[in-house]
Amino acid sequence: MMGILLLITLFLAGLAGALWPQGLMAPDLFLVLALAYSRLLPYYLGLPWAFFLGLVQDLLGYGLLGLHAVGLLSASYAYYAARRRLAPGEAPGILFSFIWAFFAKWAGYFLVAYWLRLELPPFWPLDLLLEGLLTLPLALLAWRLLPPPRRP
Repeated sequence: MMGILLLITLFLAGLAGALWPQGLMAPDLFLVLALAYSRLLPYYLGLPWAFFLGLVQDLLGYGLLGLHAVGLLSASYAYYAARRRLAPGEAPGILFSFIWAFFAKWAGYFLVAYWLRLELPPFWPLDLLLEGLLTLPLALLAWRLLPPPRRP
């Protein structure tokens, strides 16, 4: 099942890359997949999967190798931390765990950028909000279609 989800994500990411308007923030399908794996797997399997998915995303995007890997690893780790403290089946818990993971992903990006002393591109909070608003419905759909999570 994990391989099928990865193939679907790769197909949809390629489709979105071809059809999505240039310069507009697209939904982060790899974040949705990393959170779906985090929902289905225990942390000792979900965290390596998130790192692997980030490396795949880095290789597909011709970007800095490890940037998305650290971002998705941070998001998955934050999701596990939020899931332990919130009721996973209730709406506030689902929403808060997604928001927590989304901001952890971006914190991971900025951590790598700071660590490597990269010059940050112009950052617009509206772009961050737009990406979050486009990714949230896809994450909710994925969580709805997947089996219920196991409690750690």
